Amino acid sequence: MVKTIVVRDYINSGFTQDDAEKISDILKAGLPKLSEGDAISFDFSNVKFFTTLFFNFAFTSLLKEMPFEEYSKKIILENLSEVGKRAYEHSLENAKRFVAMSKEERETREQIIAEILADD
Repeated sequence: MVKTIVVRDYINSGFTQDDAEKISDILKAGLPKLSEGDAISFDFSNVKFFTTLFFNFAFTSLLKEMPFEEYSKKIILENLSEVGKRAYEHSLENAKRFVAMSKEERETREQIIAEILADD
């Protein structure tokens, strides 16, 4: 069974971290309720503006918690604009590279990011 979430019911664009948190909250609440073989589909009809940051926070950060194979079976993104597809694919490739790094490389990268964010 596939549960469909109409993204436009929750956000107008995939542009900010706040937008991402709204979708991430829905995703994280729905994942534990999925039975074997079930999925959550996010319908992005009528949502046109996106950033890679949005997809990082809303979706691909989950690759730290689950293997890509499981992620790709449980999470479906539909009706993305061309801009949305490119931003999502970029986010997904970055997440895959991050997960493939050694533990030391990931920790170093996370520390650098934390320091950059702390400076803001």
